[in-house]
Amino acid sequence: MKLYIIGNGFDIAHGLPTQYWDFRKYLEKVDYDFLCAFEMHYDIYPNMSDEAKKNLLWNELETNLANIDEDIIIENAISIEMDLESGDVGIEDTLYEYFTEEYQYIKKLAIYLKRWIRTIRIRDTLPKVSQIDKLKHNLYINFNYTATLETVYGISDSSVIHIHGSLRDYTVDPVLGHGNLERIEAIEEKKKKAEEYFDEKQISICKVVRDYYRTTLKYINRYMPDLYRISREDISEIMVVGHSLAGIDMPYFSEIDALSRKKANWTIVWFDPNKKEVMKQSLIDAGIDAGRIILQSANEFYDLQDEEVAKRKAFEIKHGF
Repeated sequence: MKLYIIGNGFDIAHGLPTQYWDFRKYLEKVDYDFLCAFEMHYDIYPNMSDEAKKNLLWNELETNLANIDEDIIIENAISIEMDLESGDVGIEDTLYEYFTEEYQYIKKLAIYLKRWIRTIRIRDTLPKVSQIDKLKHNLYINFNYTATLETVYGISDSSVIHIHGSLRDYTVDPVLGHGNLERIEAIEEKKKKAEEYFDEKQISICKVVRDYYRTTLKYINRYMPDLYRISREDISEIMVVGHSLAGIDMPYFSEIDALSRKKANWTIVWFDPNKKEVMKQSLIDAGIDAGRIILQSANEFYDLQDEEVAKRKAFEIKHGF
């Protein structure tokens, strides 16, 4: 049995507008004021170039969620005058309430993310890969919320593990978050030092920044049990398609290798030749033996580039002949 690990690059290769920059374009249309307020927390302003905005935040949105400038936030908070009659005594609760409200945008961001994903239409999308076949007994781990596998290729729901949920399940909210535990630990240290000096203003804002980091942290251990099905299957090959093999998701790959008894060969489908060795090294760093890793170009994998051939494949998938 083959196991396919599907990332966002898979949807992009099918012509779907699923990059985080596409999400930003959506926000720009539906709530420009919210977008500006959100970006300002990352020192992004309207007059900046698109390239600068991408590099500062949107190219790696989840990773960059933890990159708010907490030193400036703390400095600004300390200078705030709350006009309390008792001076700074008891100001902690007031400041905590003030800044907690200020950073509620992350919850709104997840709501908008869900709405945006539902605007992506995949019904008329043509298949790009001949080897993904609904008649073959394969398993799929999908990091995307979209149902491209099910809709375009006719793969049954029972063969697809949407590790962070699917929008086919209307009760699931998108899992958006970073993996920077170090930022949480660092702000905890700042809070402890502030407590030593009974600095209520700094304690308050440190708590809010800490809670922001916690709110935007993706606790991947919560989703690991969904992978246990792999241990019941005889996996001979694992294909990584459209995943950058970077960031917070890497522990999943270590777990997948362990659950498949560290015997399956891994194939990385690469798009950028400058990144293929980096991707391979990421798997090696995750504990996967280099001798079991194969590199395959995206041009070879996505072999249904001719539109007429793709249409015939789509007809075959839909009608079974």
